[in-house]
Amino acid sequence: MSSESTFVANVKTPKGTILTVRGDDWSAFSKNVSDAVAGKVESVIGALEEVMSPMSISEIASAVGGTVTAINVAAPSTPSPSCKHGTRKHKAGASGKGPWQAWMCPSAKGTSDQCEPIWIKRGEPGWV
Repeated sequence: MSSESTFVANVKTPKGTILTVRGDDWSAFSKNVSDAVAGKVESVIGALEEVMSPMSISEIASAVGGTVTAINVAAPSTPSPSCKHGTRKHKAGASGKGPWQAWMCPSAKGTSDQCEPIWIKRGEPGWV
């Protein structure tokens, strides 16, 4: 098993402080977020419990007045799909629409015959 945490959030506060929070599972991660930002996260945890689904890193950052600077997600335990260029790479990030994950072609970016990403939808096998 990897020594990397499953959940890692780097949040930049309005004053420029970068806060890194890690957790091996959602429970540990949310506790560490709570510990890191003390009273500000109670509303985030309350909202989480209200909808009974995890909040995105972007939503957590917004709730504590910060911005997302990086998202690191452990590769899923499902087997990596392949394309004509080899084994695809798991990638994750965030956009204005929220977090995303995909299996990317291993060929160099901009390669003329690069394969299209295989997008992983939230809740599907492979989503971490």
